[in-house]
Amino acid sequence: MTAAPVRALANQSPLWPAQLDHIQRNSDRPEALVSFYRDAAGLVPREVGASLWLMEGAQRRILIGAGSRGEQPLNVFRVQSKPQLTALRAWLEGRGIPLLKLPTPLFSEGFAVRDPDGRLAAFGLPDPAFDAPPASDLKAGRLPGRLQHVVVATADLTRLIRFYEQELGFVASDHVYDGDKETGPVTASFLRSDPEHHSFAAFRAPEARPDHHCYETNCWNDIRDWADHLATLDIKLWWGPGRHGPGNNLFFMIEDPDGHKVEWSAELETLPRDLAPRAWKHEERTLNYWGQAWMRS
Repeated sequence: MTAAPVRALANQSPLWPAQLDHIQRNSDRPEALVSFYRDAAGLVPREVGASLWLMEGAQRRILIGAGSRGEQPLNVFRVQSKPQLTALRAWLEGRGIPLLKLPTPLFSEGFAVRDPDGRLAAFGLPDPAFDAPPASDLKAGRLPGRLQHVVVATADLTRLIRFYEQELGFVASDHVYDGDKETGPVTASFLRSDPEHHSFAAFRAPEARPDHHCYETNCWNDIRDWADHLATLDIKLWWGPGRHGPGNNLFFMIEDPDGHKVEWSAELETLPRDLAPRAWKHEERTLNYWGQAWMRS
């Protein structure tokens, strides 16, 4: 990938605005993930299918299912209305993209598409039966943390970003370049589906795999309170605290029992839809102004 993807087609898509509603994590030991996200993230579990758990709290929910360890096969985005969903369906059908059956029990209407790495991206409207968080006495349930973005790694960044940007209609916020800005190979791209800096992003890597998902808090004090809470569970910070370049947000990350990275963030920047993507250099300072960075490639 030697240049930023063309954006003209993306600007016509009815996708905007949409938000990440939930993701699905799979594991060969799903009960361990259920316990972890209950205690660490304050998510109340309930079974919603055979070996499938809904983990939910205020403004955050994920699905945990049985499968291969480390799988993250599904990202689900919420649109604003039935007319928007209808327009998005027509847009994708007009582009010849196969539409698949809705793969989540949490939405009443919608559809999915399969991205070039085989992952499902679903779009739709929530089922009211699942759209209110349960009452909870979990300590972390009182801490703010809205599910905000999901990130993947891919061996073919050009193809994957072209699909999300030009076919689905995500808008590029930032590209990271190895070598000269805007001419070297792209090592990471951050895409938004509403004014927040990114709801989906991808990094260059030797193989396609999950990277992390993120809960957005309100301020630095929330970052402190989450880290203090995790310390009571003897869960160590894996990376951070720090400040990202793209997004300009405060952050730290931990690992769940399967090694999947989980991020807490604050003060993620917002951008107008028509802002052209910016260019960053592939170096540690881009990913962490304050110190060491997780360099995927």
